[in-house]
Amino acid sequence: MEETEKPEEEVPVYKDRSLLYMGIGLGLLILIMGYLTLFVDDPWKIFRKDEVPEKVLDEGNSSILNKSESMSDEEVRASLVKFIEAFYYDQRKGYFDPPSYFAKITVTFYNYHNLNYQRLKDIYWKRLADMHNFSRNWVVSSLDFERKDSKIIASYWTKESYFKPSVREQYSADIKYEMIIDEEGKIESLRDIEVRNEVANKVAPDSALLNTELIEASPAVVSQDADSKVYDMNLVESAPEFNGGQRELNKYISNNIKYPAAARQNNIQGKVYLSFIVEKDGSINDIKVKQGIGSGCDEEAIRVLRSSPKWKPGMIKGSAVRTYCILPVTFQLE
Repeated sequence: MEETEKPEEEVPVYKDRSLLYMGIGLGLLILIMGYLTLFVDDPWKIFRKDEVPEKVLDEGNSSILNKSESMSDEEVRASLVKFIEAFYYDQRKGYFDPPSYFAKITVTFYNYHNLNYQRLKDIYWKRLADMHNFSRNWVVSSLDFERKDSKIIASYWTKESYFKPSVREQYSADIKYEMIIDEEGKIESLRDIEVRNEVANKVAPDSALLNTELIEASPAVVSQDADSKVYDMNLVESAPEFNGGQRELNKYISNNIKYPAAARQNNIQGKVYLSFIVEKDGSINDIKVKQGIGSGCDEEAIRVLRSSPKWKPGMIKGSAVRTYCILPVTFQLE
């Protein structure tokens, strides 16, 4: 008899579900990331420890100025020292940025009141223009302060000296300042409250510079001819402006200025202060050096300003007027 062949046993086939599981996993991951992106401000915050930013002054309505807060007087003093030192350090480097240090409306700045940022900046540079070779050293050990409501009222002494060309005086004095800082850590008032050891010595004029100093000392003198009146930039309703504003002016200067070889070789750095008139048509005229640093930097600053395109003129009651301005040009080696 012939043997019947047994059919081969079928081997069961299992479907590979790894791709399915991978797809489900990716789908869940996409859903989670979508949720975090849409509803969480900082998705990566859950993967890292909270970072506490270093602040000069704390924020909030009940800030470090409140004695019931955890910060001690010694800690407040340390914060004030940092704040004041940074404030004057920036100025020594030639920077004055009101939004970094001042309240939106500064109640008092020397003898001026209720100032916005632009007005504050204009007054600062105008004061500095008549203070050549200015030096200020604040005495840290003299710092005193008190907490009043939500504010800090600080006072401290400085030693200051400068040459004042408008009256040809070399001036020096010890000056006590009062600085009031609001609950947001911004200066709302800065004024001198006491002066000691004041010395003002007349300096004999240099005949070669006498005319220049006299003209610069009275920039806002109004002539008899109405068309030739020159207004100080702080007296016009709308101050002259480089087209595009301060940012475009900075860009223009940085793109066009050439560091003089002599200044680079001798490591000369600093600011050149130029006075000039913006005419009614926006052209630049009557450029003079108010305070220079030499080694070719003064001449280069004049060249760049003279080559600038027309500005937006100063305006009074909707009409363009001739306006006297001061511009600091910074020379800084990298």
